[in-house]
Amino acid sequence: MKKFAFCTGMEFAAPAVDVLAAQGTPPSLLIGYPPQLQHRSGYAPLQEAATKYDIPLLETADINDGAAHELVTSLGIDLFVVAGWSQLVREPLLSACPLGSVGLHPTRLPEGRGRAPLPWTIIKGIRSSAVSLFFLNEGADEGELIAQREFAVSRRDDVTEVYRKVTEINIELLAKYVPLLLAGQVVARPQPPGGSVWERRRPEDGLIDWTRSASEVYDWVRALAAPYPGAFTFVGGRKLFVHSSDLIEWGDHREPPGTLLAPVWSTGSAGVLVACGSGLLVVREAQWEGDGRRDALALLEAGELAVGTCLGT
Repeated sequence: MKKFAFCTGMEFAAPAVDVLAAQGTPPSLLIGYPPQLQHRSGYAPLQEAATKYDIPLLETADINDGAAHELVTSLGIDLFVVAGWSQLVREPLLSACPLGSVGLHPTRLPEGRGRAPLPWTIIKGIRSSAVSLFFLNEGADEGELIAQREFAVSRRDDVTEVYRKVTEINIELLAKYVPLLLAGQVVARPQPPGGSVWERRRPEDGLIDWTRSASEVYDWVRALAAPYPGAFTFVGGRKLFVHSSDLIEWGDHREPPGTLLAPVWSTGSAGVLVACGSGLLVVREAQWEGDGRRDALALLEAGELAVGTCLGT
């Protein structure tokens, strides 16, 4: 029976192993991140799944340090499956398996190669995207396409919801195509010419620019929701994360961008009204660095924020 290795440290990893095991195609090797990397966005351990199904587990911060290659060759792995890994798989691991190496990427390749695809999808205003399953080569997300599954991105979706959609598709694609790949029944096709490469994003790139339109700030906030570090601003030099907001595209104001204009009362998540370069934003859920999440109106009521305060200073 053909064997495959599954390499991922993301939240869909354990549910994917459950589905694969239930249909009779469990991985023969799991590779995940060690606990020291649990600060990474979307991190999820594989130890429980490995124990549950008695699957060997390698935890590594460097997929190319030789340990994975040694295990893959010693266990006679036929197919290498990678999803949500922050490094490119390089030689000799890349070509160690007779059936090749495949990856998942949550964009409609060749568009959106590179890092942070889900935040960029929202920031760029993309309304329809896809998860791509493809053979790995030495380039970044450049290999031949096996399948693409579409998903919609609503203006009401934050990245948490888009992440959920992508997770479901990842599991569906793995469940369908891993058996076909192991049986040698997949025909791949070259990616179309052209495409784009999206830049890496770091936590410090989440700084909110209040001079932008309320529409742009709204997209910025929802693009950086959990499991990502979050959009943030400063108040008197103190960092304040903004985790959720509501958009009011129309609204005249004379105050400088970033000014807290008024409380917004609600029986649900209350907030504060903030001036942007154009339009208005209701900041709903916020968090001082090092503290817990609260609705923004609670910060106003506690005197930690005040009407007239200018965010971003």
